[in-house]
Amino acid sequence: MGVWLRLKPRSPLLIGRLKADSAYLVTLPYIPGRVVRGAWAEDRRMAGNAATISAAARQLQIWNFHPIREGMAYSLPLPLSAWTCKRHPGFRPQGHGVLDSLIPRWVYRLLEEGARPPVPFQIVCDVCEDRMTPVGGYYGVSAGGGRARISVPLQFQTKVALSRPRRAAMEGMLYQVTAIAPQEDLAFVGRVHGPPNLIREVEAALTQVGVGALTRRGYGQVQVGRGDPPAYPGLRERVEQFNEIFRKVYEDLARLVPGAPLPEGTFFTIDLLAPGVFREDPLGPPVLWPTLELGGRTLRPVFCITRPTLVGGWSTAWGLPKPVDLAASPGSAYGFRWDPGWGPLDFKALERLEETGVGERTDEGFGELMVCHPFHLEVEPV
Repeated sequence: MGVWLRLKPRSPLLIGRLKADSAYLVTLPYIPGRVVRGAWAEDRRMAGNAATISAAARQLQIWNFHPIREGMAYSLPLPLSAWTCKRHPGFRPQGHGVLDSLIPRWVYRLLEEGARPPVPFQIVCDVCEDRMTPVGGYYGVSAGGGRARISVPLQFQTKVALSRPRRAAMEGMLYQVTAIAPQEDLAFVGRVHGPPNLIREVEAALTQVGVGALTRRGYGQVQVGRGDPPAYPGLRERVEQFNEIFRKVYEDLARLVPGAPLPEGTFFTIDLLAPGVFREDPLGPPVLWPTLELGGRTLRPVFCITRPTLVGGWSTAWGLPKPVDLAASPGSAYGFRWDPGWGPLDFKALERLEETGVGERTDEGFGELMVCHPFHLEVEPV
């Protein structure tokens, strides 16, 4: 059983790993599932049930909680393929627009396999003709279809370190905290899968223990509630629209290469909503791309836009840092092709993939994904 939880900050939130010998503590703009799971585990430990944490945790899947504003139908991280005008960035009408470059870049790559196009690949602003640059962060979609960037508000505070033996301030030990500032229309929404009694435990733990770091100094207080699932377009609808746009763009760009055949098959993407930890071999080195097992076949990406990052974590139960892994950044997009000779594409299997995630350490919230991110359809500035 799965539910969507909505967390409204009632005090500043510091979400991130505390770094030794650092005078600056900087928050993440979202709440990772592993942080929520850590609050639940801490609540069990404080209740004297530490020995039961491991077995119960196997029944829980807590995904990441992404920021959203009141009145929005859903919010998502922008894919790494999103571009905006360098001179006047942002969604229209405030800026010159934001578009997604994945489909045009993928199509251009396919055309290059057959012949060299007569012009290099380039996307410029259709208003001022200035160059475009990648844009990140979160965006939200209103019920009417309007789009807007989601700016996560921050607040800064300088604190003094305390000496526990002396119960006094430590001379010269100042540090600055950058935390998420609470606002009335700001919330964080995420999925929790598991037995109803464990989900209720998670809700209670978030209220009692708090979220993130410095909870004993007034940080991390949230109001917990349940909500309806975000109004994403359906998976089948997203895949069908993606292929429709893909073929239109291919037909337009194929004019540069006369005689270029339209590739057959169904195209789809896997888009990371959180960092992904991948290995093609359990004992092999980390890689930056996922391998899918779909319909009895092993699929590897035929196109990708990704960026490396490092992920770690902190074990509240053990009081020790977790292993640091090389990972693919959130927003990474991987293109796959399903050959028509393999039979119909299994949409149920893709839905299960969205539920379970991809790669390693999915129980910590890594590998959360969406099939055919809705923003890939925006090949024109919006």
